[in-house]
Amino acid sequence: MSEHSKGPEMSPERVLGLLSEVRSRLSTVAWALHGMHHESEPPGPDDLAAVEQLVSDTIDGPLGEACAALGPILGLDSDEDSLTRH
Repeated sequence: MSEHSKGPEMSPERVLGLLSEVRSRLSTVAWALHGMHHESEPPGPDDLAAVEQLVSDTIDGPLGEACAALGPILGLDSDEDSLTRH
């Protein structure tokens, strides 16, 4: 583990588990958006806020953890590409 690591090493199984969780959450987002698209009324602010929250939680949670674990392995800084956040 290098000096630049921010925490303990993560097992490959844990990284794959996190990526699987990301895939599952994004699938939920896709189904939610699909359902909103087929409703007779447009989605309301609460609906959109719930989807936005799930995406934000996914980015900050399992996706962030997986990137942080894979970055050092790949010789990359996981914080290099920042996202525009509101």
